[in-house]
Amino acid sequence: MLILYILMFLSFITVFINGFQWIFRFPIYNANYISFSFISTILYMFTQSAVMFYLIGSGKKIKELTIGYNLDTNFYERAIKIKRELFPALTINMLIVGTGFILGGGVQTKVISKYWHYFIFYLGLIHYIKVILIQHKSLIVNADILSDLGEQLNNKEVI
Repeated sequence: MLILYILMFLSFITVFINGFQWIFRFPIYNANYISFSFISTILYMFTQSAVMFYLIGSGKKIKELTIGYNLDTNFYERAIKIKRELFPALTINMLIVGTGFILGGGVQTKVISKYWHYFIFYLGLIHYIKVILIQHKSLIVNADILSDLGEQLNNKEVI
């Protein structure tokens, strides 16, 4: 789970820096704003996918353990609630950031105004802050579910 926090931090920082790089046109390690945009967007998409797959995988394991050991279904219902709260916001944010990346290409080819790109980019960045907060809450609740499930499994085996 720690790796998810590191990835969330790195992806936010690279996307944030990339926004200023688009405006002020400065290179980072000889990577211009177009190259760095590609790198930061890939890191961002990888991070969001990793968070989703972590929660999907842990939810599947919670469901298997709940059914296999005939435990209270509350564990799985709590895991589903996490996904209902996080996944719509996360998916919308991926769409906004991806759209911003594509609009950056439109700006380079002079098809659209740079202000459309800036608007979508900063909308995505502000929304990403909200998503990070939801992700943090979701990861904490998921860890609590796994901990409670582990305690109940230990108690069930002792009895």
